[in-house]
This record gives sequence, structure tokens and C-alpha cells, in this order.
Amino acid sequence: MPHPDTTSDKPCKSTGSPLKRCLGKGIVAVGVCMLACAGVVLHHSKAYGLLARIHHGLIICTPGTGLSMTSASAGLPHQDSPGMLRLELASQEDGRVVVVPGSNPLNEVLASSRRAHTLLMLDLNDTNPADVAMLVRKARMRDRVVLVPSSKETTQVALQADPSMLVAIPVHSTREAYAAHRMAGHHPYAAYLSPTAAPDLFTLVHRDAEAVITENPITTTFSAEEFLAERPVDIVVTPQPTQLSQTLARDS
Repeated sequence: MPHPDTTSDKPCKSTGSPLKRCLGKGIVAVGVCMLACAGVVLHHSKAYGLLARIHHGLIICTPGTGLSMTSASAGLPHQDSPGMLRLELASQEDGRVVVVPGSNPLNEVLASSRRAHTLLMLDLNDTNPADVAMLVRKARMRDRVVLVPSSKETTQVALQADPSMLVAIPVHSTREAYAAHRMAGHHPYAAYLSPTAAPDLFTLVHRDAEAVITENPITTTFSAEEFLAERPVDIVVTPQPTQLSQTLARDS
């Protein structure tokens, strides 16, 4: 009679199987955790993007030098206010792009701005838009800047420099509004209007542009509440951000 230990046809389970199953579950759990963390980081990053900030309210932009990227240093009343700095750029002889007045390297200013969650409006002036766009991409600030070209030719170069970076195009009439839309094509752009433009022109550009930029008129009869009630505006450029913020808070 065969020995009972040698006739069993049941497979013998490896003593390492429970450990392997445990490791497998652990790997899956780590993978799920990493995906969740990546989603949180992506959501966190998008929350500070320009279009997300526009969705939550008016953005107040004020001229700066790039020395500091905090809302308080920009003259904004508190950290929770949507804040944007407008910076003037220039090219040095060695090819570096800097913020003027002064000579703060743009790459350092961009890095500081990202850490402080500050939006930037960059006046290109005589710089090469492609060079500026490259620095913005390296700093992972593509969704947090608006490029302001100095001419029609520079605008075309800026539109070609990056497929998703917002470019400001000046609009002074209905004809220019349609021309700006044709020039941009599928590229996202912001319409930059004078505060003296008719409310109808603001409404027209708001239909096609990703954002509408204007400046607050410096007049004794200016009412921020009435001005914004008649005009769809996303970004207001002002040298007096605190005063405008307080006026809006008081009128709301």
C-alpha cells in the first residue's frame, strides 16, 4: 500500500505565500496613496492659477519691483485678497532677463512668486518673449502670469512662444476686439481695455477673452461699485490697491 504521505495530489502551499500576498496589498496601498497625493498636489497647484483666482473674484494688480512677493509688500490689505504684481522686464547685455528698476533676475522673482502664490503681469518691453516664456515654464508659473507685449509684432511672437500662457492684447474698438480674437486663434488671451472704453466693448471682449484687464480711472467722481457693475472686469491695475480694496469692501 502506498505511503499516505506520497500519494496526496493536493498542491502543497508555499509558506511564503501569505507574505507575498501581504506585500502585494502593501504595494497596491502605496500606489493608491501616491495617486491620491498627486491629485491633491495638482488640485493645490491649480487653486493658485490665474483663471481659478478670477473665478473666485476680482484680481487687484499693482506695480512692483520683484523685491518681495507677499500681498502686504504689494500694498494689499491681507493675505486672502487676490494679489497680482505688475513687473517691468528688460534684457541685459549678457542675455539675462531682469526686473526693472533694479536688476533682480526674472528667474529668481518667478521662484519667489510661486512660493508666495502671487500672480504676475509681465511687461515684456524689449525682451524676447520666447526667453521669458522659457523662464516661466522652468518656474512652473505658466498658469500664473500674463504677458504684456509692447507691440503688435511682439504680441504675435508672444502668442507663439507658449501654447497656454495668457497674453494681453490691447483693445480700443469693436474692430480691434474682433482682430484680437482672430490673432489669438485658439490661444488663450486677455483683452486689455482703457477704463474710458464703453461698457458695451467690455461686454463684447468678455465673451471671447479668457480675462478682461483694465485700470481704475483716477477721477474725483469715480465709483468702483458703479464702474464694475457696468463692466465685466477680471483684473484691475491700480497704484492704490489698498484704497481700491477698501472701497470695494465698503460698497459690497
